[in-house]
Amino acid sequence: MWNSPQLYRTFKNHNIVKETFTNDQWWYWFKLGEVMYANGVRSFDEETVVAFLDTRKETRKSWSDKYQKYGGYDTVGLLRDLCKREKSNEEYHLSEIQKYEALRSFYNNGLINSRNKGLVKKLTDMNLKQIQTYFNHQFKDAFRNVNHGQVEVADLIDDDIYEDIEEMDKGTAMGVPFVDCPRLNKVMKGWQKGNLSYVILPSGVGKSTMVRTIFIMTLIRQNEKGIVFVNEEGKRQWRISVLAVVANTVLKKKLNRDKIFEGHYDDYTKSTLKEAADWLLANRPDMLKLIVLKKYRFEDVVNYTEYYKALGANYLILDTFKQDGSKTDMARWEAISNNSQELYDLVKEENLNMGCIATLQLKIGKVNRFLDHDCVGKSKEVVEVAGVTMLGRLLFKDEYHGKKNDLKPFNFVKKSGKWVKEKYVLDVNKDYIIFYFGKSRYGSTQHQIIYQVDYAYNTLTEVAYAHDRPEAPKGT
Repeated sequence: MWNSPQLYRTFKNHNIVKETFTNDQWWYWFKLGEVMYANGVRSFDEETVVAFLDTRKETRKSWSDKYQKYGGYDTVGLLRDLCKREKSNEEYHLSEIQKYEALRSFYNNGLINSRNKGLVKKLTDMNLKQIQTYFNHQFKDAFRNVNHGQVEVADLIDDDIYEDIEEMDKGTAMGVPFVDCPRLNKVMKGWQKGNLSYVILPSGVGKSTMVRTIFIMTLIRQNEKGIVFVNEEGKRQWRISVLAVVANTVLKKKLNRDKIFEGHYDDYTKSTLKEAADWLLANRPDMLKLIVLKKYRFEDVVNYTEYYKALGANYLILDTFKQDGSKTDMARWEAISNNSQELYDLVKEENLNMGCIATLQLKIGKVNRFLDHDCVGKSKEVVEVAGVTMLGRLLFKDEYHGKKNDLKPFNFVKKSGKWVKEKYVLDVNKDYIIFYFGKSRYGSTQHQIIYQVDYAYNTLTEVAYAHDRPEAPKGT
């Protein structure tokens, strides 16, 4: 890293701490280089290093004393000369360092018997990935008899069938209700545990808005633990966007999205954001974990889901589900199809039993009027394992009231003891998203649901049903 200081940027996302090193001087040289790089130094020659140390007024003595204590530039210069022979081998070195850091952690926690020389040699001969696989296997093997047998054989018809009636009567088949979404609850029967649902929209139409407005607020309002994976926005942007949703939907105070991200707040904007933060902290401390996938790897989704499930998380949001960046040996849709099956196997009732909602991008190209699984992409297998698929798009201008392809939106109202359809008129000055349901294991998919979306305020409001049918093929 002293030979190629740009490696500090390459490895900045790795959790390299003092405990990573077995000798204080190696930590010192690493940290000194990191501090220099962060301060704009790009050439680590002796003259530059000494000059930099002289500028560290607040800690000059401690930094300079250690520099002399560890042999000054003679030490680090020798290291640089040695490493020049092993150029382009940085990933291997980091992997080896992390390997022994992991082994020391296992040993310190009593999980490695150092007297077992055969085991010690076996572990030190492994690479980091092999060690991870080995200990995962040991863990699973130790608990192989817990919940053993994931096959249940029972008589289809016996006296227990009356108990089934009583349990269903309690509403046990109903998941956690989505807030302010009665129509969506009717189709999906709430947020079901053990189920994978996909929300499929074109890029930029409102996947994250729906996640924050409906799914995040559902977890908050229903006091449920959950984890949220994001890979297209950063932590600060996501958290501020959630504050805007709370302000607009809970506090009923309008906050413009552009104003929030432009900064230089007026008194109203800043006080409203702080009020939203107060509400969140009072109603939802430590119940939601945000996991920012700086480099999307499906393996990380699996590992963190298993970890937080053990800590009580029952719901999972993945925004956005896409091809694993580490899988370069197969076609994009083949890879994502495989991951989709793995995701369902992970959350299904027989495994972690978690409710999972993942957003997915609609097939790039012309957006059809009627959306079905043909609009997902080259492989329909992506959605095969899902319990519910919601496919959405913005309304076309000719679908508003009185236009050529008027959708004739409606709602069900009760009159004289009967449910009847009541017309709902769309506002031509507002934007709407219509959701088609490719499948639902829990409710009817014959009706579509229309949401009013306000991009300026990042809100999504359920307003009506539609009964749009696909156009008949020519010649029929």
